[in-house]
Amino acid sequence: MKKIRVNIEKWVHGGYSITHSEGRPIFITGGIPGEEVDITIEKDGKKERFGRVDQVHKVSPDRIDLDCSVFGECGGCSYRHISYEDELSLKRELLSELLSYELGKIKTIQGSPTHYRNNVQWQIRNGKPGFFSRFSHSIVDVPEQGCLNLDERLQWENLAPEIRTSSTRRSGDRNSNTKTKGDSIEVRISNEEAVDYSRNRSVFFIKGKTIHCPPKGFFQINTFLIPNWLDEIESMLGDKNEDVLELFCGAGLIGVSLSAKIPKLLGLEGHPKSIQFAKTNAVKNQIKNFEYKVSDLYQDLLPEQTKNFPTWIVNPPRSGLSSHLVEEVRKYLPKKIIYSSCNANTLQRDVKELLKSDYKISHVCLVDFFPRTAHYEVLVLLEKNESESKLIL
Repeated sequence: MKKIRVNIEKWVHGGYSITHSEGRPIFITGGIPGEEVDITIEKDGKKERFGRVDQVHKVSPDRIDLDCSVFGECGGCSYRHISYEDELSLKRELLSELLSYELGKIKTIQGSPTHYRNNVQWQIRNGKPGFFSRFSHSIVDVPEQGCLNLDERLQWENLAPEIRTSSTRRSGDRNSNTKTKGDSIEVRISNEEAVDYSRNRSVFFIKGKTIHCPPKGFFQINTFLIPNWLDEIESMLGDKNEDVLELFCGAGLIGVSLSAKIPKLLGLEGHPKSIQFAKTNAVKNQIKNFEYKVSDLYQDLLPEQTKNFPTWIVNPPRSGLSSHLVEEVRKYLPKKIIYSSCNANTLQRDVKELLKSDYKISHVCLVDFFPRTAHYEVLVLLEKNESESKLIL
């Protein structure tokens, strides 16, 4: 692979710093603006290139010693070479730049920067565990101290033998979640123990509620920060206990957890198994007046009863809302939209469109569910301009 020496210009989104060479941008992993570094080009495209720092010749005062021997090779982390405080500051700066509105102060919710992940996909090659490398399916060995992002119960040596050996037992099983290029094991902390969540339901205890999640079902990876995230959503609901339409409701985590504040809820989700679990979660937690329905939100029209819900909570996948769904918002124009997103780029796109319909941004909160990575969750409260709601501080 080609090696070159460059001067790093600035931070950009995606966990990279950037420089330019031969008329093309180079997105760099492991660099800091102002540094002179040698990099290896890992991916060479016609319009852009991607590189990894090999050696630093001019060192930024912001650089810290690495705590992971495979940083840069493994595709998991982006910011292990700067302090966590600098990482949070950078994420706020990039988010503010992306939204480019008069936001005021962006609230930040943070937890421990280590051992926070409640799930992992171990890649198995020749009986050895590891993780995918950046830009390829080659396997990076596990560092001696384990993965610093993982809950200790998910470290390979701490898994039950029957889980560690499950990849070989299910090799060739067409219904399993193994990869054609090798085996994988998906493990999640459920009810305080590690389980193979590609085959087993998961159980979580959140804010006094018991939440069941289907096999392979989505659940936020940072269990420790979920109560804080939910508290922020609850504060955005305000003092008036109004009925809520929840889009992309999954297994009902948000609505069920905040049921004391919500007199009536309609939850819509495209995955039938998730809706089945949402209904079960409402019943098991003795919640009435909650209704859950299967709906392909990217294609279906919202039901007529949508007009009865003044507050919407939307928590879409990384692809965000579709143009179809934005038009559905414009049809009903709810008083308040609470938008939770794990992709700031699609959030920005959607918010830009919604602001054209006389909404205003009342509050923005960055929830760092994913420390040391380029990712973070964003909560945005949108309110109709005629609303007399005040800014949350």
